Amino acid sequence: MADREPSGSASGVAAPLTVRIMALTGGPGGGKSTLLARLRGGGLGPFRVLTLEEAIHGMRFVRLDPRTEAFQCALVAVQTATENLARQILAGGPPAVILTHRGTLDPCAFWQTFGHSEESFHEMTRTTRTDHYARYAAVLHLESAAVRAPAHYLRYPDAHRPESVAEAARLDGLLGELWGGHPRYRFVAARESLEKKMDEAMAVLEREVGWAES
Repeated sequence: MADREPSGSASGVAAPLTVRIMALTGGPGGGKSTLLARLRGGGLGPFRVLTLEEAIHGMRFVRLDPRTEAFQCALVAVQTATENLARQILAGGPPAVILTHRGTLDPCAFWQTFGHSEESFHEMTRTTRTDHYARYAAVLHLESAAVRAPAHYLRYPDAHRPESVAEAARLDGLLGELWGGHPRYRFVAARESLEKKMDEAMAVLEREVGWAES
């Protein structure tokens, strides 16, 4: 896995912005929903921002076991189609960013927790890790509170997530391994102050779209 580069030392210059898709990843309890809510309230400077919720929410009425190949393939297909449609809608207009709550490679981490391999995930979805990387201009990993601030990790019934601290931390590690090789993988560590973490994440996104200085 590529080293987890501190968010403040992003290398390179972001490509000119037209419509760019960026993925939020990380284990449960990392602040992904909180960051998306903040962006819906203010955006990224002069750029339009379209936020996409987790594709799994669109699967709630599908009568398939999440542990099956059929479910995982459908999940990746829904995520891919939603992103493609969003890009088509925004194409030709002012510069914009599509920010997704998880990327198309995220289901692989959950698949691995079911006892399967990354190779079997790619085989059944007919994808490669490179295919998933190519979809996203950048990947922002918001580390789960379960890793460094477990006292601040909330699960059901206090939050809508079933994973234990150990399960959330494991997922976070798997997601870091899967996405860490992306050329613009950015990592924001968990901390006790969620507000400060969100400020750091916003600064990373602003640099990635070229609105703020690197």
